[in-house]
Amino acid sequence: MDRLFPDGRDLNRSFPGSANGSLASRVAHFVMTELVPHVDFAMDFHTGGAGRFNAAQIRIVRDNERLTELAHVFGAPFIFYSQNLNKSYRNACDKAGIPMLLFEGGKSFNIDNNITNTGVNGAKRVLHHLGMLRSKFKVSRPKVSAVIIKDSKWLRAKYSGMFKATISINSKVTKGQVLGNITDPYGSFNYFVKAPNAGYIFNVNESPIIYQGDAIFHISTEIES
Repeated sequence: MDRLFPDGRDLNRSFPGSANGSLASRVAHFVMTELVPHVDFAMDFHTGGAGRFNAAQIRIVRDNERLTELAHVFGAPFIFYSQNLNKSYRNACDKAGIPMLLFEGGKSFNIDNNITNTGVNGAKRVLHHLGMLRSKFKVSRPKVSAVIIKDSKWLRAKYSGMFKATISINSKVTKGQVLGNITDPYGSFNYFVKAPNAGYIFNVNESPIIYQGDAIFHISTEIES
């Protein structure tokens, strides 16, 4: 099922919905009235859009001990504090008192085994932690301790052109380090994109052609020590 409906509306911007609204709004209303009342805890899985590749991460609101505990149990490389988006499923669940972990990883129309395994194994750990799996069911331990990102910023393309990232996702970079370059088709122009601060790169735009203002890197600006 595509979250975009035939009329172009986004299901994840249609919550809590309406019984008499658009098709997306009606589906959102059904989810909130028929499914969510039976839910104690939710996990929502997403990928990056528009060619942007997300590092495996769990997104939660700040200062919520229960969600922080479950985010560490999940075991993704990054825990990212982010606000709930208006009319999103996550925001609707929060207002309904349903705790939710939002997983982001990979990009649309792309299968990445590492991202898939991180999501599946993380979900198993949470289910095991909540006592929803058989006691003999074995779950793997997280491979790394999560980096908690308290704040971040998007780096946007200063120019349009052909783009190539020269660092990999999950990289820890230093201020001024070259992250990628923007060129023209003839090689007469070459602009180096540099890190404005030290931090972790947890989203990379993998589109070969970009336009001025496009988001090309997501970098942490503050992490929890």
